[in-house]
Amino acid sequence: MFFLDSAGFFSLVSLFIQCVTAWVFVGFLSSLRPDRAVWLRRWRAAFVGLGLALTAMSLRFLLAHYHVADVQWVAEGAPLTRALYAIYVGGKFVFLAGLVGGIAALCGRRVPWGDRGWLPAVVGGVVGAALPSSSACLLAQSLPMAAGLGIGALWLRARPQEPRDFGRRMVAAVAAIWAGCWFVYGLCVLRVGLVVPADHWLWSAPLRINPVIDLTMQVLLGMGLVMIVMQEVQRSTIAALRERDRLREQVQRDEKMRALSTLVGGVAHEINNPLTAILGYSDELDAQDPEVRAEAAQVVREQADRCRHIVQRLSQLGSQVPLAPEEVAVAALVDRVARGFQPQFAQAGVELHQHAIGGDAAVRVDPTALEQVLTNLIANALQVSPRGGRVELLVRVSEEHLSLIVEDQGPGVPAPQRASIFEPFWTTKAVGQGTGLGLAVARALVQAHGGAIEVGEASGGGAAFEVRLPRSTNRIAEPEARTSAPVGDRDDLPACILPTAGRRLLVIDDEPFVRAVVERHARGLGWSVREAASAEEALQLLDGGAFFDAIVCDLRMPGIGGIGLHDRLAATAPQTLRRVVFVTGDLTSAETAAFAARCAAPIVAKPFVCAELFDQLVASSGDLAPGVGVRPAGGRSGSPAGA
Repeated sequence: MFFLDSAGFFSLVSLFIQCVTAWVFVGFLSSLRPDRAVWLRRWRAAFVGLGLALTAMSLRFLLAHYHVADVQWVAEGAPLTRALYAIYVGGKFVFLAGLVGGIAALCGRRVPWGDRGWLPAVVGGVVGAALPSSSACLLAQSLPMAAGLGIGALWLRARPQEPRDFGRRMVAAVAAIWAGCWFVYGLCVLRVGLVVPADHWLWSAPLRINPVIDLTMQVLLGMGLVMIVMQEVQRSTIAALRERDRLREQVQRDEKMRALSTLVGGVAHEINNPLTAILGYSDELDAQDPEVRAEAAQVVREQADRCRHIVQRLSQLGSQVPLAPEEVAVAALVDRVARGFQPQFAQAGVELHQHAIGGDAAVRVDPTALEQVLTNLIANALQVSPRGGRVELLVRVSEEHLSLIVEDQGPGVPAPQRASIFEPFWTTKAVGQGTGLGLAVARALVQAHGGAIEVGEASGGGAAFEVRLPRSTNRIAEPEARTSAPVGDRDDLPACILPTAGRRLLVIDDEPFVRAVVERHARGLGWSVREAASAEEALQLLDGGAFFDAIVCDLRMPGIGGIGLHDRLAATAPQTLRRVVFVTGDLTSAETAAFAARCAAPIVAKPFVCAELFDQLVASSGDLAPGVGVRPAGGRSGSPAGA
């Protein structure tokens, strides 16, 4: 037996190393939780079988090497030897079946035995127990091992739809080479036993170094399998991350759609009511009775103004409203707002108490915005407070912050609802008693100042709203001052322009009804009006030498729009740009906000009141003070223009 000489001892050591390596791979594959993947589970079973087979064969030849004398119980054909051969061949068949089965699962193929690893073990055990020698064991494995490894190598040749990574290529190459080695082993056993004398080195050498060759192939195969595992894990991780991103985007889309649905539903609910009144009373404008027409016109005007205020509040939610910060005495502002509520508190039978902690202080804020925030909070507190109740208004001043706290004795805000109470159109009030915009607008205005607003529980029950504003003056951007040049400095204007008549106005808007409203109001004031449906048409008029005392231009129109007109005039005719007033119904988009930051002309929000628009036009022309001669004869100044 070749294991009994010096070369055989080296092969025996290689067999031991091969055995240890097999069990190392078993531990590695077990640590990867192979139950998650069929191919990992089959490969773990394969190396378990290989480890058992090599352990049995190592024990067999270790005993044979130790017992040099003829000891019957370790001789060929002895029961112990046959049992070890059965474990060895059965384990090798399990290894082959698990390795090929794992490759099949990895490549999307099927094998007849599936996960029934016991079947190859039984077949191999029966064959091994019947074999008379180790050479016969080698011969019995040669054909199945060569065929199985060759098939696995062919399956690992990537098809067009499969990945072509280095791990698969390496395993395919090792499997092909190892299949060839096992074919050579079979030939050598046949030639040594049947044809060539046993001591012929050409045929006996491969059998002597068989453990060394198998150790090398096993290590290389294990390295390739590790690469496949790492690459598959990386591939599955990338797929999981992509799926996570897809689900996250889907959740974000769903949240946006829910927010949009809430917004659209809220806007529709709030605007449909006044629009219903407008449509209903518009039919009465054709009535013969002047009192009926006057009443209808009054209702239409009031409801249109209501729609205008709703749109303005919605615009404030985008935090794009420009602030005009100034030094404000907090105590005076709070006292002014509180005095305005005294009649309402008295009528409701609720007391309003003011407290100042930390002394009086001045803070740099937009007073109008802060008054609106405080008004919303006090109005809500008054509405939820019971008769005989009390509302506390506290002002706390520190070196870094100014806190305004409004506490009521109402039912309070439950903890689960506190995260939603500042959302637009979210309200606990009865239908028709609130728009759900007050707190949302308050939060937008406070955040525009760099502050925060929170709701909690008051000390005596009820809700406590706290507004914290930073006292730093660096948090609020100063608006750019826009001044009109004095009349004497404007050499582009004619010397004789009548203060109330003969003015020339250019109205640029793609909406004909808006142009018609502005034109009717302007003609009532004595202006002569020219219309343009696009910025390009207006530029043709201006480039052709037409002169206008004032220009009204919409921002968003087909073509270059108002922004393109602004940039063209800023580059070629800045003196004309000083007579332009832009109007827009979009103040919340990022594009409009960026344009407003660099715009060299006033911007009026739609829907606007024509009287206010013409105040701005007169101020831009520089000839009249705002508010002088801006009401059309026989008309009303409060009619809003459509957006």
